[in-house]
Amino acid sequence: MSVKNDIRSELEAHRGEDISGQYLAEKLGVSRNAVWKAINSLKNDGYKITSSTNKGYCLSESCDILSQSTIERLCGENTDIKIFESLDSTNNEAKRETANGKTDKPLLIISEEQTLGRGRNGRNFYSPKGTGLYFSLVISPKSDLTSAVGITSYAAVCVVEAIKELTGTDTKIKWVNDIYLDGKKLCGILTEAVSDFETGTVSNIIIGIGINLKTA
Repeated sequence: MSVKNDIRSELEAHRGEDISGQYLAEKLGVSRNAVWKAINSLKNDGYKITSSTNKGYCLSESCDILSQSTIERLCGENTDIKIFESLDSTNNEAKRETANGKTDKPLLIISEEQTLGRGRNGRNFYSPKGTGLYFSLVISPKSDLTSAVGITSYAAVCVVEAIKELTGTDTKIKWVNDIYLDGKKLCGILTEAVSDFETGTVSNIIIGIGINLKTA
């Protein structure tokens, strides 16, 4: 990992706490100047980091920027994760990434925004930066096309349960791929299967999920 990523990991592990520049320099075996440069680079990336004399650096607990290291830690080593500032569509990128066939392990594609986000039946999915979570998960199940149909429903249930666990908020599924909160659309799911018609099996399933955080 780079010095910047190492420092980001340290700050994220101690959110809301002050960490001295001297401590970071000694732990990572770098100069104080290297720490200062990395901190400024993280600030430019959008991380809410405060600097205090005699205290050091503190990453705000309210900082909600997409963090590769945090997501990797939560997902574990069995998932490949790629984060982008902007994509036409996370599902499109997932197809590009897996154009050569099955993935060795699940692949998670995340983007700060989508310029051509898609929903079912070719509908547009409004996906501006800073207002939502936009991601696609690619899995390579050993199944036929028929057994893959229920994956969208399963994904919707998972999203509803995750929202409930994290926020305590009850949401409702509008069959089969939309999730609503107080009568407004909160989430859309687009599942696409890449299949081998000769064998009747699914090589990859792409589950695209868009959650509106500020526009619902």
